[in-house]
Amino acid sequence: MVFSLTTERLILEDLNGQDLASLQQLSRDLRVMRYVLIWLENDEQVAGFLQHAIEESQRADRMGYVLAIRIPETGEFAGFTLLEIDPEQTSTAEVGCILLPDYWKYGYASEILRALLAFGFGTLSLHRVYGKCDELNIASAHVMEKCGLQYEGTLREHVWLRDHWRSTRYYGMLAREYPAGR
Repeated sequence: MVFSLTTERLILEDLNGQDLASLQQLSRDLRVMRYVLIWLENDEQVAGFLQHAIEESQRADRMGYVLAIRIPETGEFAGFTLLEIDPEQTSTAEVGCILLPDYWKYGYASEILRALLAFGFGTLSLHRVYGKCDELNIASAHVMEKCGLQYEGTLREHVWLRDHWRSTRYYGMLAREYPAGR
């Protein structure tokens, strides 16, 4: 059974084998991947990422939701989003969103994050949801702040990311703070 969430303008649903070409397109766009800390450097890594997402979607004890972002009217692939439960602290999950440039600046990222927060704090009864972004990715930081996640700190220059030392900004929300971002 395919898992899905519906927002006002989007469908978020389990990735499937037909998404391979779209994920490859996304991974080759340097504007998209500049700040992304998921290694999708070649077709083999993209295929492995997709296979992992599909296998996780079929597990009875599912801990990860890697979802295609689709435009309902056309079925177009606009990117992917994720909510991944921490296996060592199952009351905590990380959220993230990667959109193709054609879908930037329409408020989709905020819409997606609100849906993930509702799912995480509602259906999954999580205690904490967090997101992170490259400190240079001002747009992502703005989305998390707009949705009510609180800035928690920056891990400075902890990993080399393609062309720069990445410093990562962390944002979080606790169940008692939800629905601060609504």
